[in-house]
Amino acid sequence: MNLDKSLLHTTDSHVKRLAEAGIRTVSDLLSHYPRAVENRSDVLDAFSYVNLKEKNAVSCVLEAVTSERTRSGKTLTKAVLKDRHGFLSEAVYFNQPFFLRKFRPGEEVVIFGKPKYEYGRLSFPSAEIAGAANSGPLVVPVYSDANYVPGVWFREKMKYVRPHLSQVRDGLPLEIRKNKGFRSKAENLESIHFPSSVEDFERARSELAYEELFAIQFAGISRKMDIRKLSEGRAKAVALNADRVREILAKLPFEMTGKQKISLFQILKDMERPHSMTRLLQGDVWTGKTAVAFVAAIHAILESGMQVALMAPTEILSKQHFASFEKTFGAFGLRADLLVGSLSKKQKEEAKARLRTGQTHLVIGTHALVEDDVRFANLWFVIVDEQHRFGVEQRGALEKYFSVSGGIYPHSLNMTATPIPRTLALTLCGDQDLSVIDEYPAGRKPIVTAVVKDHQREHAYRAVEAELSAGRQVYWISPLVEESETLDVANAVNVAETLRTVFPDHEVGLVHGKMKPKEKEAAMADFYERKVKILSSTSVVEVGVDNPNATVIAIEASERFGLSQLHQFRGRVGRGEHQSYCYLFTTKEYSGERLRAMERTNDGFELSEIDLELRGPGEVYGVRQSGLPDLKIADLRDLALVAEIREDIESAFSEVWQN
Repeated sequence: MNLDKSLLHTTDSHVKRLAEAGIRTVSDLLSHYPRAVENRSDVLDAFSYVNLKEKNAVSCVLEAVTSERTRSGKTLTKAVLKDRHGFLSEAVYFNQPFFLRKFRPGEEVVIFGKPKYEYGRLSFPSAEIAGAANSGPLVVPVYSDANYVPGVWFREKMKYVRPHLSQVRDGLPLEIRKNKGFRSKAENLESIHFPSSVEDFERARSELAYEELFAIQFAGISRKMDIRKLSEGRAKAVALNADRVREILAKLPFEMTGKQKISLFQILKDMERPHSMTRLLQGDVWTGKTAVAFVAAIHAILESGMQVALMAPTEILSKQHFASFEKTFGAFGLRADLLVGSLSKKQKEEAKARLRTGQTHLVIGTHALVEDDVRFANLWFVIVDEQHRFGVEQRGALEKYFSVSGGIYPHSLNMTATPIPRTLALTLCGDQDLSVIDEYPAGRKPIVTAVVKDHQREHAYRAVEAELSAGRQVYWISPLVEESETLDVANAVNVAETLRTVFPDHEVGLVHGKMKPKEKEAAMADFYERKVKILSSTSVVEVGVDNPNATVIAIEASERFGLSQLHQFRGRVGRGEHQSYCYLFTTKEYSGERLRAMERTNDGFELSEIDLELRGPGEVYGVRQSGLPDLKIADLRDLALVAEIREDIESAFSEVWQN
């Protein structure tokens, strides 16, 4: 049922503001949950007992009411109040001349608000007043504002949609609700908007949060189970050959870490099953995710003769993966091909022909892999690097092409270098099993990170010059592309000009999001090929780009980025044998204290947890972009609740999904 002014006893203006805030129906309004409750059961009888740090309820007598005009044209209304000891205070209101007309001097009232003590007197700015005989509920919900509609307005208007609670349907399956001992959704909505006690409110909030997360988790797990059912007998099972794995690992020029081996084992065990694998391989920068994927691919090719496709979001990353495979795994005699947009027409046709005939065992490329004329002889394993970085249309093509290709369901392995806290990983990636590599290779040098205030800039310039003189390269990140009239922060274009002045002996390049894709690719290639010594860039600098010669990354206005994003930037260096450095420049006003976490640790998972706690999931991970709906009451940081719900779902529905 849609909201209107007659239903809510309000104005068209308020209805319009609610609609702009996404509150258009009765259901939307009931889902605008209070963020807390105020317990007004403890009513004081003297002003001397009030706590200046919190709201207080005080029983007193209304002595007088006055109104006057201020110099700015506002109406100032004051209520003089007296407690039982005869001490006076006042309640102050701006532009509310009619607020106190329902009370008469000498009447007993209860005032509720946060007091202030200044100029030798106690006052209650914009406090609530109720008659002592009708002081209202003792436990009062507190709502957040929405599009300039104040929280108090929501509290007053909820009574008009209260009759519609009987029409609310339960969001949890009956079996789950009975097993958990939960009330109906209608009962919980009643208790959260009209609580009888603090305990009543907290129970409603807890059960509604469970229901909200349940819906998300259930959808993800259901998708995973649907894929398993659909792919049963239509995916290629590859028996794990331990001797083959040992043979592959023995030829590697490095020793895999324990976490790499665990992730590899999880992937290979998944591929033994008669349904397709759907797994996310998550690992911090430098942890070797691609090597794990390549070993799994080689094992699958050698054991079953299948084809494998690895898709990356950019040509540079595709070319790096291809070069890495040729260098590290060339000894196995497998045919690998590269398929990207910059190849000549003849090169593309030859590569596509080899795919059709099965001559190519492993193909690495960009979205060129999902073009209409690309055909595989026996594609059974698909690896996608940083899938979230593909556009909506590209992701759609991926799902359509790789989910069902010729009636088969290839195994699917997605990789991400973005450390995601476990709660978010379980929720955002509920349709995939999760492998995590959070162990770093022995001997890796931690990146030295320093927060640089404005007066320390020259010292940082000298340190960068020393690296440049030694033949190293530098990334220089800015938050904006061009100068802004409203934001006084660094931008990549101006910074490039400044860097040419500061470092006149070194070539400075520029890359940003407004450049055409080919221009960006060319600029990054110039840096990768060492034609450019300093690269001035916005946040488009590629995730996973491997330039071992880059040892410095400097980030302007670093306080404008989240910790997780700063850590991703930092991962662009530290990939070679030389010590690397990260300089976090801050604006004059910013103290830089939040950034000290970057100085303390190089662990991306630890930083992701700190970032999640400081900024919340929506801001950190772009919840709307990920497809996760806005959460009204649940907290994605509650690992215990997320894990509990996942266990409840798997326990309650395992038999259904197996049949």
